[in-house]
Amino acid sequence: MFFCAWLLCGSAQARLHEVIFCGERIPVDNNFVATKLMNVIRKQVPVVNLPRLRQQANTWFPVFERYLSRHGLPMDLKYIPVVESGFTNATSHAGAAGYWQLMPETARGQGLTVNDVIDERNDIAKSTDAACRLLKTYYSQIGVWALTLAGYNFGISNISKAIKRQGSNYFSMQLNPETALYVYKIIAVKELFEYPELYMKDFGYNVFNADARPVNTGGGSDNDEEFRSMSVKVMSKTTKAAKVKLSYYSAHIENARKFSDGDLVKIIFDEDIYTSSGLSRKGYGFKATGWLIDGRVFIDLNMGHELTVLAMDNQKGIPLAELKTNKKTEVILRQEEQADTE
Repeated sequence: MFFCAWLLCGSAQARLHEVIFCGERIPVDNNFVATKLMNVIRKQVPVVNLPRLRQQANTWFPVFERYLSRHGLPMDLKYIPVVESGFTNATSHAGAAGYWQLMPETARGQGLTVNDVIDERNDIAKSTDAACRLLKTYYSQIGVWALTLAGYNFGISNISKAIKRQGSNYFSMQLNPETALYVYKIIAVKELFEYPELYMKDFGYNVFNADARPVNTGGGSDNDEEFRSMSVKVMSKTTKAAKVKLSYYSAHIENARKFSDGDLVKIIFDEDIYTSSGLSRKGYGFKATGWLIDGRVFIDLNMGHELTVLAMDNQKGIPLAELKTNKKTEVILRQEEQADTE
């Protein structure tokens, strides 16, 4: 099974946003599990939205990515320290320490020095290398990333015993409360870092804007109306994600110098583009909602991952200063095409 959020455009035609982590579609048993993921995403907003954490992420994600690449691991694993430590070298009540929250014996097993004088779990380079080696070993034993992460949290021997008793679907297993939410949290953090614009319509306001507030939200329980009303679809088979082909097209934004958070911006295609809706000719224009996050405007085209707006530096989010100073702002449209899978 896998969870999908269907994003509706003005023509009422659905656009599929598949939630994928480490190349695997996220499995769910039923709509309750899908809704659980959305509730976790909501609860992770205050975590992801901390200015200090977002600044730390800009500093440390490139470091994590270098080590993950060196070990041949998925880049999505860089979000583990956000959930584990929030980029602090705190020591947990259980004795785990460092950004990757390694236990003393686990760290020693990976060659780190941990004693009363030296604790290399607080060394970002050595601890990241150790965490990568540990994750690689766990994955070689289990072969599923969701369960690998559960093993990282719960202990590889504990999760291996749970697999023998309950099978290999993390999302249907009965685990301790912390481990049962652990993978959801990491997936939620990834979604909010990489695709924040896709969730704004479901919140009803820009959750990354301290001055913006929802209307009539009540007490903020797990059953908030904006989450109960989300459109989700549960599929019936767990599969690996299809390989993605990326294509890039030129476009521009017109007359956005008076842009304010949540405004519509007009995008014009500068070349022909084929999408799931068919052919859009050069010169075709339409309006889409822009959301201001960290000084950049993220634009929701109502097409999920299929078509994403990038700035000319190949990053998501158009710098607000560019929109404010240019009558015509050049942008890139990144198209993701996936082969059908069973």
